[in-house]
Amino acid sequence: MALFTFHFGSLFAKDEDKIIISKMPQDLQDFFETAEACEGWVSNFDPRLDKITYSIVESAIKESCSDIETKLSTIKIKYKNNKDYSARLTVYDDTIIIYDEYERSLHHVGAEQ
Repeated sequence: MALFTFHFGSLFAKDEDKIIISKMPQDLQDFFETAEACEGWVSNFDPRLDKITYSIVESAIKESCSDIETKLSTIKIKYKNNKDYSARLTVYDDTIIIYDEYERSLHHVGAEQ
């Protein structure tokens, strides 16, 4: 069941070349899709969801976010000499922050219960 659809193929890098993501290497496209999914699931997470929906959302977050920081670091290293790709990848530093905030909120909620 797809609750979110991400249209990342028409996004542009912030450089004069306007590199379209769909023209980038497949590993970058895969990373962008995963990072967008991670951010989407986490941004819409609400611990007050019913148990079934909570379980689905929590599973989707684990699947798309669990190693997002490692993936971002690895892909940044791989493409460090490509200014267009590197510029586009910096956008996903925010995804790491959002995921970390989500993780902290779970620990905070667990401490209150």
